[in-house]
Amino acid sequence: MLTQRRIFWFWLPLAFSFLLMIFEGPWIQGVISRQPDAAIQLAAFGVVIGMAVLIETPVITFLAVGSALASDKQSYEKLSQYVWILNIGLTIVHLLFAFTPVLDFYLGTILDIPPELIAETRTPMVIMILWTGLIGYRRFHQGILINADMTRTITTGTFIRIVASAGVAFGLGIWTDVKGAEIGAWSLMAAVTVELIYVYIISRPVVAKLKSKPQSRDRDPLTLAKVTRFHMPLAITALISWFILPLTQRALAQADNTVEVLAAYPVIFSIMMIGRAGGIAWQEAVITLNKGDAQRRALQTFTLRLGIGTSLLIFIFAVTPLVDIYTGSILDIPENLIPLVRTGVIFATLMPFLSTGQSYLRALLIGKDDTNPIYQAMIVGFIVTITALFGGIQIGLPAIPVALIALSAGVIVELLYLWRALQRLNQQAMTPQIVEAI
Repeated sequence: MLTQRRIFWFWLPLAFSFLLMIFEGPWIQGVISRQPDAAIQLAAFGVVIGMAVLIETPVITFLAVGSALASDKQSYEKLSQYVWILNIGLTIVHLLFAFTPVLDFYLGTILDIPPELIAETRTPMVIMILWTGLIGYRRFHQGILINADMTRTITTGTFIRIVASAGVAFGLGIWTDVKGAEIGAWSLMAAVTVELIYVYIISRPVVAKLKSKPQSRDRDPLTLAKVTRFHMPLAITALISWFILPLTQRALAQADNTVEVLAAYPVIFSIMMIGRAGGIAWQEAVITLNKGDAQRRALQTFTLRLGIGTSLLIFIFAVTPLVDIYTGSILDIPENLIPLVRTGVIFATLMPFLSTGQSYLRALLIGKDDTNPIYQAMIVGFIVTITALFGGIQIGLPAIPVALIALSAGVIVELLYLWRALQRLNQQAMTPQIVEAI
């Protein structure tokens, strides 16, 4: 029997791991900010991370691929082949950015980044050549560990990663004259390398068990074409999600109080991501635990509790002195930004609840081997978000509330689309049974 207690302890390590990763960036930025020429180095590091994350976006969803599809020797070997093909392809893309004029064209012509800043990004991009490949391999095997009910190992690996990145950042920052953006690149590479080694070691028994398991006669062999059809909608979804933040920042730049708004929004966004961490991590838990109607009902109950609970916590944070303590005493942001942050967090209260429902519905579709509605819903939600965002700013509505309302509206529309897609799939599944019964 799948109890709420069992679900909680399965989900908690995944949520905690996601929280730890959120805090990795600020630690590294804190070291860079204490190095010479801090402003341009922080900016260069931010640009490099943006490029690296853009290139690696398709492999982020390998977590869902590993947890959903790796079930025996044949599926594991075919998935491994797919992972290697995509990792190598994306590494070649990274190489083009690191060693050719592609980087200058993308940053200079498309993004209009100043030349002196572009010059500081090339060496960090060279340092991070293996970034996508390491993450792709690690995420795939983490998915396998989740499917084997070993979520606590994910937390351990993330903790090891944080220790490695902090150690390298502090070490290079204190004892060397390496540039700040390069310190950030070396720190991240050390982190993902150490975590991959840990995941490789800890997943060996699970992989060996998969390789010893013959293919089920009830399932057709997994092919590269099938894996592609399953994975690409998830990759497209992740890619579209990536574009929401820069487009939001572009819209906010049109506000009257541009500087204050652009300074406050990253703080709001980070608080919102902390609140959404549990909901985002919920997807892989549902994929693994959803084995039938009884389990689905238990997961549905937990989804409601998790969503309501996390949204309530964010609301309490926003309307009590906690937000002032965090923004003023801990982050030490300028006092004139605190009211903007407080307002933004209040308007972001619904996002943890919506993110939890989003993960739940996506996981159910993944469990039915139909991922197309996921990216379709994301596209519809993306259009609603951007339309509401730029439209609201254009007619002069307050920028911060508009940004959070637009984001929430986009996710609500996405949830409705996902729910309707599930209804259609359930009806299609019932039709043959009804016909057979007649």
